[in-house]
Amino acid sequence: MKNNLSNKNFYKELESSLPTSTAEKRKMWATTIIEKNLDIKALSELLKCERKIATRFLWLLSEIGELNPNRLFVELPFLLNLCDNLNQDYKTSFANFWLIAGVPSENEGEAIDILFKWLLSTDTNVTIKSRSFLVLFNLTKKYPELKNELKLCLNDQMDKHTNNFKKRAIKILTNIEQ
Repeated sequence: MKNNLSNKNFYKELESSLPTSTAEKRKMWATTIIEKNLDIKALSELLKCERKIATRFLWLLSEIGELNPNRLFVELPFLLNLCDNLNQDYKTSFANFWLIAGVPSENEGEAIDILFKWLLSTDTNVTIKSRSFLVLFNLTKKYPELKNELKLCLNDQMDKHTNNFKKRAIKILTNIEQ
């Protein structure tokens, strides 16, 4: 019962403090969540709050993943399903989550579709595109048949973005050929 009260109090602290939080504060909260084994599913109700709270909570999830990738990994199927029923913009955070923690096998098919969509979309920013092709490259190790599609997409996107994007894409294309 005490742990539920702890979760409830922690939730309230996050709800009131996330909108003005710093990266340092979120890292501290991530450490607390990991060390006290707080329930991420219960805390994920924050995704139903106002956009600023939800966005900062997504950043907090990235912090959790940076500190303990497996802790984030086990929650990803639940979180992806939750985001399907909320704001679709929140799903772009999964490019980062999957890069940090990997793609759970039960989400691989959906992830591959989403990542290619983001990579080719004119509405997706270059950061999400870069993370998308890095995750897709990681998935080619398990699914080598994705290599040709990834090569075609990278070649298509090569000259449409920043020089940094182009350098990363060339590096991935070089690694695909090896």
